[in-house]
Amino acid sequence: MLDVLLGKTTEKIDRFGHNQLSVFGIGASQTDKVWRAVLRQLVVRGLLEVDHTAYGALKLTQAAKPVLKGEETVMLRAIEVRPARSRKSRFAPSSGEGVHNDEDPLFLSLRAWRRETANEKGVPAYVILHDATLREIAARRPATLAELGEISGLGTKKLEAYGEAVLAVVAEG
Repeated sequence: MLDVLLGKTTEKIDRFGHNQLSVFGIGASQTDKVWRAVLRQLVVRGLLEVDHTAYGALKLTQAAKPVLKGEETVMLRAIEVRPARSRKSRFAPSSGEGVHNDEDPLFLSLRAWRRETANEKGVPAYVILHDATLREIAARRPATLAELGEISGLGTKKLEAYGEAVLAVVAEG
């Protein structure tokens, strides 16, 4: 969804013809970070929800209809864009501050994938991957198995068993 708004050309966008949509690139004036914050706010307000049947994709709720029709307006928090910090400090907690927002659509998608996988295997969700691991995946957004392998909680066996599926969820996110 974000790649469409930002006008990014990817294999998946080309394959599904999303570059032909009227909204392709319409949000390119904002950063990925800004759009993620907007999506989080829309999820919190109940206008978007995670579609657990479509690999954690976001979908509009009934509450979004009046907004789309222009009958209601939505006020969102202003999003402050800060200069990028070094990679090390970006993922390390600082002064008691949390590293990740548990309302991040990607984190919610990863949890939905984990729940489905755990149900299929008949095991508790934490056996698949811990929340801390999912938070780090959502924060780093790895694109390759090598990047995913750098994340705490993903050993060789879990990387082999779940790596491709996790990367698919991240790519959708």
